[in-house]
Amino acid sequence: MATSLVWHYPEPPGRKHALTRAEVVRAGIALADAEGVAGLTMRGVADALGVSTPMSLYRYVLNKDGLVDLMLDAVSAEVDVPAEPGPDWRADVRGVALGLWRMIGRHRWYAELVDSRPPFGPNTMRRAGYLLTVLQNAGLTPAVVYASLVDNYVTGTAMSVSREIAMLQRFGIASTQDLQAYTGEMANDSLVEWVQDMPEMTSDERFELGLDCLLDGIGARR
Repeated sequence: MATSLVWHYPEPPGRKHALTRAEVVRAGIALADAEGVAGLTMRGVADALGVSTPMSLYRYVLNKDGLVDLMLDAVSAEVDVPAEPGPDWRADVRGVALGLWRMIGRHRWYAELVDSRPPFGPNTMRRAGYLLTVLQNAGLTPAVVYASLVDNYVTGTAMSVSREIAMLQRFGIASTQDLQAYTGEMANDSLVEWVQDMPEMTSDERFELGLDCLLDGIGARR
């Protein structure tokens, strides 16, 4: 059995004026929300909590990987997971996928870190269990493969959008019109019409279009 996962270590008993594990996790989430993955350091979390040394945080979260585990699972609780599947498998899967997408929109670092640690947190496991039950009941087997397709689409698209936003900001492109002007200078004859007719779609609209295409394909395999 692995021994380096924070789930194997209960929170230390409270002491007067001591921190709690939840406080450390909230500080880590706030720091990552503000500064991204690069800014998430134990020193930064300690400073945010007014703690003199990062080492004192290890009794609560074991190590930085443990903090990441707890942060990932804490924000996973923001994804609404119904108590029981409904009558429409597609609506159930779509609802969870949209909930995950919106959560990642609030916590961009999630998509970058979610594949770095085993998904053993209780909130993450609850979402996975629900999704697997929905897919299994719909006759979509192996359910774990279809669930992975949905999760990978959500997190992969979130990563792509984050990188696209960073790239556009780097080049000073703030609108579709800016992008049309920029690419119009470089486009050859075969691309001119495409550039001129570039659609005004938000990242949310593009995500939902792709999600519906994915669910269409999954549904066709029932």
